[in-house]
Amino acid sequence: MSDRNPAGEEWARLKPDTVIAVKELSRKLESATANRELVDAYLYAKRLLAEAMRAFVLMELPERCDEFRRGRADIGAEMKRRYAGRVPDAYLEVPYKSRVHEALFCVLHRDIGDEVPGSLLRTVTADSVHTERRVRELRELGFPIASSESEGIDFYKLESAVPDFSMIPSLIMKVGKRNKFKAMPERELKQLLGISP
Repeated sequence: MSDRNPAGEEWARLKPDTVIAVKELSRKLESATANRELVDAYLYAKRLLAEAMRAFVLMELPERCDEFRRGRADIGAEMKRRYAGRVPDAYLEVPYKSRVHEALFCVLHRDIGDEVPGSLLRTVTADSVHTERRVRELRELGFPIASSESEGIDFYKLESAVPDFSMIPSLIMKVGKRNKFKAMPERELKQLLGISP
């Protein structure tokens, strides 16, 4: 097992420049001049802060999230058990296996049963606008993730690490759609999966 911590190394690399960028932004704010330099300083500091804080949060997470991998493996096994030989193998591949999906799941799993602020999840993705989409994709896998909002702040809660297999037919349809239904026509696949046209 390696003692190497890529997120820790990234944090150490980004931290000095981030400190300088934040100090520069603070200096520009205090000078109270509303010009392009203030906006540029803000944009630069924002980008560095997003990257640095992402590394900082990822430092606390394990390199691998075994619960996520186990859940995906269970989904894949159930897909094959139900549909192997009837649905093309290309449609029985479990999607959404990126490191971003895994890290988001890991943060949610760390606080399983408790609400996690959406802002923390966005930190994991360096403020990517696609964070909510990635959470929705975790739901599509069958992981029960509840969402709520309070005073303008969004929250997400992983209710269980056990996926809901009732999502498998719609998941297979999504994979088929991504493959442009080349291996089996959409209508035939819907009929086989028991999905209304």
